[in-house]
Amino acid sequence: MKKLITLTVALACTLTFSLARELPKVVKQNGRYQLLVDGKPFLVLGAQLWNSSAWPSVTDKFWTQLRELNCNTLEAPVYWQNIEPEPGVYNFKELDNLLLNARKEKLKLVLLWFASYKNGSSTYAPPWVLEHSEKYPLMKNGYGEEIQVLSPVSRVNLEADKRAFTALMKHVKETDSESQTVIMVQVENESGSLNTDRDYSEAANKLFDGKVPDKLATGLKKQTGKWSDLFGIAAAETFNAWYISSYINEIAEAGKAIYNLPMYANAWGREHLFHTPGEYPSGGPTTNMIGVWKIAAPALDFLSPDIYISNPNVFIDLCEKYDRDDNMLFIPETANRVAYARFHFYAIGNYHAKGLAVYGIDPFHADPNDKRSLDKLDERFSDIANNYKLLSKVSSTVLSLQEQNKLKAVGEEDGLYEQLVRFDEFDVLFDFGYPTYKDRAIRSGRALIGQLSPNEFLIAGFDAKFRFRPKYGSGFSKAEYVLVEEGYYEGDKWVRERLWNGDETYHSTLTPRGTVLKIRLKKVKSSAQGPIRANFEN
Repeated sequence: MKKLITLTVALACTLTFSLARELPKVVKQNGRYQLLVDGKPFLVLGAQLWNSSAWPSVTDKFWTQLRELNCNTLEAPVYWQNIEPEPGVYNFKELDNLLLNARKEKLKLVLLWFASYKNGSSTYAPPWVLEHSEKYPLMKNGYGEEIQVLSPVSRVNLEADKRAFTALMKHVKETDSESQTVIMVQVENESGSLNTDRDYSEAANKLFDGKVPDKLATGLKKQTGKWSDLFGIAAAETFNAWYISSYINEIAEAGKAIYNLPMYANAWGREHLFHTPGEYPSGGPTTNMIGVWKIAAPALDFLSPDIYISNPNVFIDLCEKYDRDDNMLFIPETANRVAYARFHFYAIGNYHAKGLAVYGIDPFHADPNDKRSLDKLDERFSDIANNYKLLSKVSSTVLSLQEQNKLKAVGEEDGLYEQLVRFDEFDVLFDFGYPTYKDRAIRSGRALIGQLSPNEFLIAGFDAKFRFRPKYGSGFSKAEYVLVEEGYYEGDKWVRERLWNGDETYHSTLTPRGTVLKIRLKKVKSSAQGPIRANFEN
């Protein structure tokens, strides 16, 4: 009996611990957002699969690429057409395989719900939905033609999607709440409608000819009235955004009632072509519709941009527009190559991003022109892999510096060979093109710099030379190194690997393999400051 009582108590303690474990969540602290995983700030260093790769025939093959990418999180789609092959009949076999393997690899998962909306269409809805538009209405374009996008004004469509999503969340809770492999869920994917600016079905037209919902009008500080009167040329897109975001909000709300994980929606951006709704998915959480989504979809923790435009000014503009007082910046999809390695630093260092992911990591998609090796990470991802390896050494400190607004980023763009960064008492000048072996055609220079204390800084980056100087007007003219340590963080604890001195400090250059430095400085007065050249620069 005594053994039985002991065992019962032990089981009860284990159960209490399991139940007490804090779920991942998004919180706002000191005016800044944090994504908490196991109660601690978490920086997503992510990889997203190709659309049709979340199947055992593929998932058993791509773990090599994920290891070489140095990621900590995998973004993987789950498909309504597979989850619910028949009405009310659910299949989680493929999802369970994914969960099992992600746990073995010690990776976190973000599940991408491909259901009513995926890239401006509804091709991931089950056949029993798509084959019966008389029951599950599709949108119509301005010519009255059906297009393969589920109508967001249909309760039947919404209830069908919602039932499948809640079944998914119930299964995730039952199979993963103890391990918490799944840390977030993306509800739909790049929602909206391609090839039409709004739904022109009879039901939608009736709503469009009526009054704007009071909740939206009040939230946007507008008088009540008709859509066209209040929004003019933007009326069709705003109408679509209201009903799509309301539809997705109800799905997210129902899912959270089952298992309260962070949930978000992502956007196919409007910043390309002619910026015309319908050329991009009209009604999605694009930069011009964020305000509508924030009013209609409070169940979503944040809205996210997918970014494939390689113009740094566009990337920065998107970061600025999604890094809002009411929105945490998270970028679930980006392209690869060195430009995006720089862009990732900008998002983290200058716009408080709590994570990013590079798209198409696995080489098993159906492009017949893809010549990538099936056995190793393609070289186009190597700069992102180097980023992730470096960031994994400093992530907790980077997130702390973000919260204190003491983190900045620089990068080597075309024609931009130096950048000046200002802190309270020091200016830091970064030069790109050093050392002499640097190929100027490859713009790989990038760095994060954070102020740890008044005289102490953290620098992490690649292919960049840095110089410190006291702030002009401070009465000091020179900054001397007191201590320069190369190393990394284990949690919040700094681990020194070696000291820099001599040529290394004269040169003050972050290497192509990536460098993390902790630097202590002293301000001095100097009547003259001549050039200093390291031995191997002669």
